[in-house]
Amino acid sequence: MELLYSVLINLIFYVIVIEILIGVLFYFIGLSRRLLLNSISMLLMITPLYLKYNRIIEVITLSFPTLVGLCLFPVTLAVMIKHHYLQYRQTSMIPVYILSAISFFTLAVFPDYNGLIIYVAHFLFYTYILYIIYPGRHELASVLLLWMIFINFIYISVTVYTLNEIHFILSAGMMNVAVSFLLGYNLRNRIVNLLNQFNVINELNNKLYHRLARLKQSNDSCRKIILEKDLELSQMARHASLAELTTGIAHELSQPLTGIKGISQNMIDDINAEEFENLQGVSELMKICALVDKSASIIDHIRNFSKKSTLSIKQIDLNKVILEAIDLIRYQLKKNNIDLIFVLDDAIPRILGDKLSLEQLIVNILMNSKDAILEKQSSSPEDPGTIRITTFSDEQSVSMIIQDNGSGISEDIMNKIWSPFFTTKKREHGTGIGLSICNKILKDHKATVDIQSDSSGTQFSIQFPLEQAQGN
Repeated sequence: MELLYSVLINLIFYVIVIEILIGVLFYFIGLSRRLLLNSISMLLMITPLYLKYNRIIEVITLSFPTLVGLCLFPVTLAVMIKHHYLQYRQTSMIPVYILSAISFFTLAVFPDYNGLIIYVAHFLFYTYILYIIYPGRHELASVLLLWMIFINFIYISVTVYTLNEIHFILSAGMMNVAVSFLLGYNLRNRIVNLLNQFNVINELNNKLYHRLARLKQSNDSCRKIILEKDLELSQMARHASLAELTTGIAHELSQPLTGIKGISQNMIDDINAEEFENLQGVSELMKICALVDKSASIIDHIRNFSKKSTLSIKQIDLNKVILEAIDLIRYQLKKNNIDLIFVLDDAIPRILGDKLSLEQLIVNILMNSKDAILEKQSSSPEDPGTIRITTFSDEQSVSMIIQDNGSGISEDIMNKIWSPFFTTKKREHGTGIGLSICNKILKDHKATVDIQSDSSGTQFSIQFPLEQAQGN
């Protein structure tokens, strides 16, 4: 029997040493820290017997470390089991702490009843452990642990009559080894399950990555198509504006052409009447050149305005853009007796912008102002039409205000005016894309707009951020 005890004591001792090494190596894992704590309590308990059976030191009775280990063992093992079964039940460790403290002080006060006190304490302890692990009884590890506790019940109950401390130590040692093995096995299964789930998640993540890559390609293609359609829509809006301004453009060109024809006819008449003078001829030819240059300038302006182009952001003079935009619609305003009032500040700094886009913005707003004035004049012909254009600047922005005395914009459609293809005009007089294009141009220039409108007219206040130009 002594040989069997020696083998079991040595086996338990070396298993505890291995557990301590594992607990130190994997200290970052919560269960490993609790395993290390439990192994230390077991080491206190088993070391005296290990020294005795290996004839290193003779120990006759229970030593103080063994008593400490026997009292701490219920606490440390319960802590380890509770950590593992926390998913099933929230349990309090206070009963275990109380039981351990009572056992220690009882052993100190009644040293002659050590065996009986330890038996009662461990019996109660195993009963509380059953309470902790019972909800997880469907797991294989829990079933085996329940059987191990049942066997320990039988073992300490059969050997209690001997009151030999070695039986309690062997019981605790076998319980420690079984719990460590079973919890380690269960933890290993959980890790395997987590790895399998991780592999599944990784596979799903790879599929999601490939799908996102395809969506990104589709998104890039859609963005490219949208940009092309935006450009086409802007181009269509410019053509729509030019179609409406055709009469005015023709009038602008007819003036220099009529002048060229008149001057040329005068020169022909002078030559036929033999009254042609060289200096006068040079002067007349210079007038013709000037009129041709003016016609070419008008044609170039129209060509540039109508050509298909992307944004070309440069530093530009907003006042100059306003005056060039007015050249396109001056005849339309003059024909409808609409007065233009300019209050342009020559000292405003340049802004970063696209000249043609801003011309289109100004033309579209002015054409809407013209239509609003004509609508109001249809019911009140005596009211003169007026459009006032103002520019000024402050430390943060350059502002442009376009104000008319037209019919105004009603509140119920104010939030719809920027929507594509929304228009209150008759189909033959409006496409509904003018202000939609204006909205895009404002966003491209990071400009803000404030609209004030009532029955006395409408005011567009546009602010272009000045820091962009300064930052460039």
